[in-house]
Amino acid sequence: SDYFLPKENSKFDKFIQYECGQTDLCGGWADRLKGVMSTYAISLLTDRQFKIKMTKNCDLKKILEPNEINWDYEQVPTKNITVKELNLGWNFGLYNLFKDDISLFTNLNTTNLIKVKAGMNYANRLRENSNLKEKIEKLGYEQSKFHSAYQFHKWYKQMFKLNKQTQKKYDEFLKKLKPNSHSKLICCQIRKGDPHEREYKEKYQERSFWNFINQTFLNSSNSSSNYRIFVTSDLEYVKLDAKNYFKNNEVFYSENSSVHLDKDLSKNECHKMESVLFDFHVMQNCDIGLVSHSGYGILALYNRPDPFKNFYVYSKQVNLNDPNERNNFFLNLKNLTFIKYTKPDDIYFNK
Repeated sequence: SDYFLPKENSKFDKFIQYECGQTDLCGGWADRLKGVMSTYAISLLTDRQFKIKMTKNCDLKKILEPNEINWDYEQVPTKNITVKELNLGWNFGLYNLFKDDISLFTNLNTTNLIKVKAGMNYANRLRENSNLKEKIEKLGYEQSKFHSAYQFHKWYKQMFKLNKQTQKKYDEFLKKLKPNSHSKLICCQIRKGDPHEREYKEKYQERSFWNFINQTFLNSSNSSSNYRIFVTSDLEYVKLDAKNYFKNNEVFYSENSSVHLDKDLSKNECHKMESVLFDFHVMQNCDIGLVSHSGYGILALYNRPDPFKNFYVYSKQVNLNDPNERNNFFLNLKNLTFIKYTKPDDIYFNK
């Protein structure tokens, strides 16, 4: 069909699209969401329509449908438009650059479609960019809160709804997790890591999770019977281990959701992708959350109405100003403790 072309520089012919195609290195669900949310933040600042084209191995649209924000990439005209692709990847230098300067995007104001490929929260320092203060406030945000931790839940909800079939499954699952108004849900996300990463980590970190839950919440509460436990992990046996450990509290998990989207998915394996997105969606209901130092768990708990409520990360303290400490952080993830996460800089996770 013919697209009418409205006046120059109007939002109707200006798009910015997060892209993850078949041959791209996109990272797992968390890295993809970091790219999605950052690209959305830029769309607000540059007055562009926001689109998502995530088609690697399964088209995202088959699982999550557009909600209030129509991000359907098929709505972008394909004829007679100018296109520029920005492959930001995991270039953390850019992350720091945007604190002062977003001309990488604003210089393209005559380009119809900007395609962005990124696996990091590249927009999280915009809240420190004094040139953007007025624009961010005009959009209705407090600048210090223009950060994925504070906006994730709102934006995720505006963007996504589950397809009918998955929504039905989700509603039924939620009834089991929270059968009444007294029910409390404790969630654990335990990332054991890829085989080559496991030598840097504790072998049985899940036991630290179970003990911490027992001591901190179950043993110290008169109403511990109101607690139910939801577990998600990248290794299936961890879920069974939880079931064996907690004899007096019900343990729930999805079967076969221990999948990494960039490593374990082949073409057209939407059912596997759906299981990963399903667990992520469930975690917005956690009253208490304990997660490994992993993007999936941290973003899943950001995706709650009150992101920093009862939020514990199995991690270690790090001096963010020391480049050595930062660079070696992931090379030794042993002797960890649960850190109460109350604001973005409490732990080493802002990219």
